[in-house]
Amino acid sequence: MPIQTAVLKSSPGIKRDGTKFEGESYTDGQWVRWQRALPRKMGGYKTTQKFLQEVSRGFSTFTQMTFVYCHSGGATTLERFTLDGSGNSSIIEDRTPIAIGGYGTVTLAGASGSVAMIAVNGVDIMSSSVAFNTDINQTATDVASNITAFTSTPNYTAAAVGAVITITSATTGDQTNGFVITNTLTTLTSTIVNLNYGSDALIDSVNNFWMFDVQYDSSTNQNYLLASVSPNGSCVCNDQDGQIFFGEVLGTAGLRSIPLPPNANATGGMVSLHPYLFYYGTDGVIGWSVAGEPTNLTGAGSGLARVWGQKIIKGLPMRAGSGTAPAGLFWAFDAVIRATFTGGATVFQFDIIATGTSILSQFCVVDYDGIFYWAGVDRFYMFNGVVREVPNSMNLNYFFDGINQAAKNKTFCFQVPKYNEVWWCYPKGNATECTHAVVYNVKEQTWYDTELPNNGRSAGHFNNSFAAPILTGVKNDGLGYKVWRHEFKVDEYDGPTVRPIKSFFETSDLSTLVSGNNRYLRCTTIEPDFVQTGPMTVNVNGRANARAPEVTSTTFTFPESATEPYEQIVMLKEQRRELRVKFESNSLYGDYQMGQIIAHFDSGDGTDLG
Repeated sequence: MPIQTAVLKSSPGIKRDGTKFEGESYTDGQWVRWQRALPRKMGGYKTTQKFLQEVSRGFSTFTQMTFVYCHSGGATTLERFTLDGSGNSSIIEDRTPIAIGGYGTVTLAGASGSVAMIAVNGVDIMSSSVAFNTDINQTATDVASNITAFTSTPNYTAAAVGAVITITSATTGDQTNGFVITNTLTTLTSTIVNLNYGSDALIDSVNNFWMFDVQYDSSTNQNYLLASVSPNGSCVCNDQDGQIFFGEVLGTAGLRSIPLPPNANATGGMVSLHPYLFYYGTDGVIGWSVAGEPTNLTGAGSGLARVWGQKIIKGLPMRAGSGTAPAGLFWAFDAVIRATFTGGATVFQFDIIATGTSILSQFCVVDYDGIFYWAGVDRFYMFNGVVREVPNSMNLNYFFDGINQAAKNKTFCFQVPKYNEVWWCYPKGNATECTHAVVYNVKEQTWYDTELPNNGRSAGHFNNSFAAPILTGVKNDGLGYKVWRHEFKVDEYDGPTVRPIKSFFETSDLSTLVSGNNRYLRCTTIEPDFVQTGPMTVNVNGRANARAPEVTSTTFTFPESATEPYEQIVMLKEQRRELRVKFESNSLYGDYQMGQIIAHFDSGDGTDLG
């Protein structure tokens, strides 16, 4: 055949399912995405925090003013740090939920007399009367000492600051919530604040998974960080008790627990459907708080409903009602359920909008421009008014057959809107952490995949301030686990160290069989067309037939800018009966966007099939 020219343009995406010779898409790639149907290098990543104590099993960001507040939950800790506008990190604050008893106060006033008795819920917590001593502050100290030294049933301790006596239950949790304080005084007077909520501590577990949200509490005029912990690390169907905690979103103190009503559970997690906090879990139970009071799950307007027979695993807000009426979408083990605000006695209506569905993990759902995408146990789904499967002929089997079933609950997803992408990070093969990702370009309806850097990522969250995801690492370098800001330039920035990131793509198989010519196909010249920084390399790969051994050519390099005529093209003489071309960037500050690459071909030697 005479010399012919052709544009090396395969169909967008990386085809992993089937054989290399089966389709016309790109056959291999790493750290490469498709935009306008053409390959380009993915962005780099930069460490923002190196000292997380534990591998993250839930990560969240919240932006207030000029700072991004980051929270990471692990097996035994809740860690918090902030990022400024340049991505610089603060120190780590420990916000791990703490165990405390409910506490109230008695504030004394007067200059003579005595405190004959103080009682909590009708139980006398003093051993004897305490007389006024010197001044009111000393008297308060004497009363606090008396309470602490005396053992009542239940027992209480006390401490005094000035004239204020703070009484604390020795029993943690919500057992003493709302208990009334009474006292008997002579001459002296007092102001009383009854006992409030106590708090349960975090139950440590290597299977702890965390969900976060932020909601305003109108009763306290506080913006609360809400955190639910569910031991779903071993199985999404796990029915072990979950916990819900709260604290000021900008604060640094340990979070406090929110007690659940009887017959309720939060084994699945929680979500804010403003102004309601929803929680959900085993046996299809969904509960909600008082409107505007996310910590009040039992007051007027709160509720509890069993909406399905299987466990509810995930909930997200959606726009479905009129105006600002709250609505949400909930994923059960085998169904999708919509919650719509109705008001009245029932408050919410629950509708089953799909059955026979599935969900892979509690972190594998994302809201992208009002459309929900998620991974099931054997296919990908979307909801844009109706639930339907997302077609995937590129890497469906590659993903579901390759995932480590024992660690599949660690699969998580996030969005990269700038490039119209949804990423699902998952543990591949025998990996116990998420080492790879499949990516769906929702605009171009293209699928591709990549290996994740630095041994993988454990959790992540897209942040609008940086227009990029922030992902947590899985490797402890001796100082802790690193947090990475992605889509940052084109290299790996690890403190003062800058490393190049290898990115490559490989075309579909070219063959003379399409024209009926059974001879070898010989590539003689390649004319690169790239928006390019740094040098790139090209290899010609292929086989004599579909089952023959792979043969790789010598590596040819072409520079960022051609200064000599011979640098403008790549001269070679490589022949294969089935032939592919691989381009790679692996230099510091290296970047590329592919254009229209032209290759020159003619007939090779012989017709040997290998």
